[in-house]
Amino acid sequence: MTTLHQELLYDTIAGLSERIRSRRISPVEITQMLLERIETLNPRLNAYVTVTADLALAQAKAAEVEIMKGEYRGPLHGIPIAHKDIYNTQGIRTAVGSKILETFVPDTDATVVRKLGEAGAVLLGKVQTHEFAAGTLTNSPHFGPCHNPWNLEKSPGGSSGGSGSAVAAGLAYMGTGTDTGGSVRIPAAACGIVGLKPTYGRVSRHGIFPLSWSLDHAGPLTRSTQDAAICLQAMAGYDPLDDTSADVSVPDFTGMLRGDLHGITIGIPSSFYYDGIDPEVEAALQAAMGQFKLLGANVIEVEIPLLSRVSAIGNGICMGEVASIHEKWYREQPEQYGPDVRGMIEGARLIPAVHYLQAQRARRLLQQEYMQALSAADVLLTPTLPATAPGIHDVEISMRFAELTMPTNVTGLPSLAIPCGFSAAGMPISMQLIGKPFAEAELLGIGHAYEQSTDWHFHHPELD
Repeated sequence: MTTLHQELLYDTIAGLSERIRSRRISPVEITQMLLERIETLNPRLNAYVTVTADLALAQAKAAEVEIMKGEYRGPLHGIPIAHKDIYNTQGIRTAVGSKILETFVPDTDATVVRKLGEAGAVLLGKVQTHEFAAGTLTNSPHFGPCHNPWNLEKSPGGSSGGSGSAVAAGLAYMGTGTDTGGSVRIPAAACGIVGLKPTYGRVSRHGIFPLSWSLDHAGPLTRSTQDAAICLQAMAGYDPLDDTSADVSVPDFTGMLRGDLHGITIGIPSSFYYDGIDPEVEAALQAAMGQFKLLGANVIEVEIPLLSRVSAIGNGICMGEVASIHEKWYREQPEQYGPDVRGMIEGARLIPAVHYLQAQRARRLLQQEYMQALSAADVLLTPTLPATAPGIHDVEISMRFAELTMPTNVTGLPSLAIPCGFSAAGMPISMQLIGKPFAEAELLGIGHAYEQSTDWHFHHPELD
């Protein structure tokens, strides 16, 4: 592989879009390059379940013609991306990692798919998800396991593991994800890239198969915070087709990126997040705290007492909604589910309604505690995961992987996973920044300042 070839494969959207806009490279060339790479590497990674080569080349050609005519749409114009196979794509199978929907072909696009298409993005195909997005390994009994490009024996995390693997491996410049207990941030952390879970209601979920209505979020997985800002710009906004969509203004996310953190206060939760984490993760987070101080930030300790109950709250809500969503299919064809998801649904059906309602009431108390902590700090800094990526079949270990991400699904707060180091074994380590409601611009700005002062986002797996 030539230096230029590698540079292009691992370029950011921000960098590549400038090459495309100035006509130094064609979207067709870029798309052909990635399709060839998918053909070469996907048998090893199993990130893509459907490759839309003809559509991608047609969209790339259309983008090339528009750009040559001076009809440039913006930084996503001509950029090849992938969609998690839980987003409806018109005329393209959306199996949701399942046997039940393995032949389902939607007749309309999800709102996010439509909006990214309108921004000029090129669709390379659909990427792996854990069955019905109900797990953290992306190890489907129907489509096989997805592999982590940093170590093929490791999981890319889940449930948006296909997006994490594809973006980290240079098989897409961005992948969409969904996040119910951490399923954008967990794969981003496991694969050494950026994952953004926006505020609940910021991005439409219309046309995305639900796991848990009141916990589900949609967000991007990218190689940089600037790229996450670019993608959120296209994805965000009120959607009347989604009754949970928030009718709030969409700021200029990329225009609010910053270089220093003078005047910013970083809050460190005094308990829960740092309890029992791997020593290498703890060391990386301590180094990140030091870097924030060097950038001018003030670092303080904050209290969130109810965090000790967050698993009971989050699982009580999630399981009640999972049982409802899958009630009909489970009664009629339980054998079509993989063992782990079937077991999850069976357990969910046993949870009494009173538990679900109590969890919803406790959720409000937890939201209040987070807002109290965020009244003293601009953002909170935590590990994203307690350890580096587990093995592909390490179900027991992976069950811990939503512990540190689930709280902001329960509270609906925006949170951002960013690379902050590597283990001695060469696996990525990630930190999580948590912000105030609809303050994604501030969150991205703080993350960008850290990112620009480090080089973690320049590291890429060796696959060639």
